[in-house]
Amino acid sequence: MLPAEPDEPWLATRFVQAALGAEENPTQLFMRDFLLLDPNTPECHQAEVGSANGVANARSLAGLYAPLANGGSLGGVTLVGADTLARMGRVSMASHDDATLLVPSRFALGYMKSTDNRRTPNTVNSSVILSEPAFGHVGAGGSLGFADPACGMSFGYAMNRMGTGILLNDRGQALVDAAYRSLGYRSNASGAWLE
Repeated sequence: MLPAEPDEPWLATRFVQAALGAEENPTQLFMRDFLLLDPNTPECHQAEVGSANGVANARSLAGLYAPLANGGSLGGVTLVGADTLARMGRVSMASHDDATLLVPSRFALGYMKSTDNRRTPNTVNSSVILSEPAFGHVGAGGSLGFADPACGMSFGYAMNRMGTGILLNDRGQALVDAAYRSLGYRSNASGAWLE
């Protein structure tokens, strides 16, 4: 993995300013610990850091979400029941300003939901625009995996050069947008892709 190359817009965000600030805060503590991980070492791959060291490629991310995009089953094996799958995709928490990320966020049970911060001041790459039924999670540098049960799509994106931002960068969002357009979705102006 190659680290992101910070630019002026990213350095001016509330997130980076808080991470670099003199006063201890959740953002600063998160970044302090995150910067200690080197994703190119066996030690990082072997560590169990729930929020930071999921090591995968795009195919395996899409494969992880495939049963969730297909009613909870894949290859004749049911992994998740319909009621559980419904709860997994329902918004359970939405914040006006996440205490660590310093942007509005929306989460289902353990998964991120479509979150539109494109018009939020002092943010860069701080949105992830999916359809409303979709759920998944972004990763460091702009990687993404998600399931969309409404259209039966599982999606994975991983890269070698990390991007700036705290959610999905332009490269990843462009791929998500192309996938939805190929399925006949027409607009994401509302903050979620609509057919």
